[in-house]
Amino acid sequence: MGEKVVIRDSLYGHVEVEEVALSILDSPQLQRLRRVSQLGFCSLVYPCANHTRFEHSLGVYYLASRLSRRLDDISEDELVDFRLACLIHDVGHPPFSHTFEDILFRYDGLHHTDILKIFGRCEMADILNDHGISLKVIEDIVHGNGMFGPLLSSEIDLDRMDYLRRDAYYTGVGYGLVDVEHLLHEIALKNGGVVIGKGGLHAGESLLISRFLMYPTVYAHHVPRIAGCMLSYALSEMLEEKELKPNEARMMCDWELLESMRGKKIVEDVLRRRLYKRALFVGLKDVGENVVEYRGRERRLAYEIAEEAGIEPENVLVDIPPYPEMEEKRARIEIAEGEFKQLFELSPLVRALEKAHIESWRMGVYSPKEYVDRVSKKAKDILGVSSSVQQTLW
Repeated sequence: MGEKVVIRDSLYGHVEVEEVALSILDSPQLQRLRRVSQLGFCSLVYPCANHTRFEHSLGVYYLASRLSRRLDDISEDELVDFRLACLIHDVGHPPFSHTFEDILFRYDGLHHTDILKIFGRCEMADILNDHGISLKVIEDIVHGNGMFGPLLSSEIDLDRMDYLRRDAYYTGVGYGLVDVEHLLHEIALKNGGVVIGKGGLHAGESLLISRFLMYPTVYAHHVPRIAGCMLSYALSEMLEEKELKPNEARMMCDWELLESMRGKKIVEDVLRRRLYKRALFVGLKDVGENVVEYRGRERRLAYEIAEEAGIEPENVLVDIPPYPEMEEKRARIEIAEGEFKQLFELSPLVRALEKAHIESWRMGVYSPKEYVDRVSKKAKDILGVSSSVQQTLW
């Protein structure tokens, strides 16, 4: 297997890295993740949130290594595949992680998990081949397929266990209290999926509590959302004008993409933290669930609002997140040998969290400060929001 190297991690202390994993870490594809922020523009609110996809990838690898010791009747070659998939799972993330995924998908139809299509032949793939490991097998696990896929990508998985704790640690919000130790003890593979032992019910609840608290406080905070929308507008214009190709954008790190966008006013405003303001920021009860159908057509809606307000289109940005589902609620709990129930069936707390999670959803319409009143009025008219509705904040 070769000698292992120890890397110090802020969450887990000493992380032992096997020889093939160390070679992968040193590849240009993984090293790029040192310059891809984990939380996009959250550092505009939480100045210490400068951690990267590289650290998170190493963290998920560590959890996979821990779990590997408990997985019986599985060959070492298969366990190596599993650990490397956990290490590589985020290698396809574009700059600023999730910020630009929707835009790039519209142009090339790729998700960050489509590793083979994004990278093709590369040094990382060559290293795997030299060790008799197929990148296709790794990608299948990353997609959540096969025996190990659900451990990396499912309702309760190693990915979530790491990023919730890590994101809470670096933002300093204190909501990442996931009982990882107990989850690792209770998690198992049965009937083609991840199962939590009956003793892990409350540990599963801890993950959902953390996820619920982190959503409005960090992941859906309005400031990074506004900054992301502003730069997304600039990137869309560049892609439309063919100033930049989608595959070029995907291969960049945060710094390289920002440098390619310099000189545009909206970009310079973000870099100086001169952000658009909230003209409208309301929940599903104010606009109705049908508003989610506008996802992918936000620019059309923004143009309509801008035209009605009598201002230039770039002065209106519409931000519609996906419908707020809490898929973790479907995690399977083994209540008796061979008998399973979903987490929400067993936990009144989880059912309450799901309802509260839906109520915390917000869509936004943003504009420069001088246009906020005009844009707010027209956005309410077009979206059918009562004029008496106030901004619903967290």
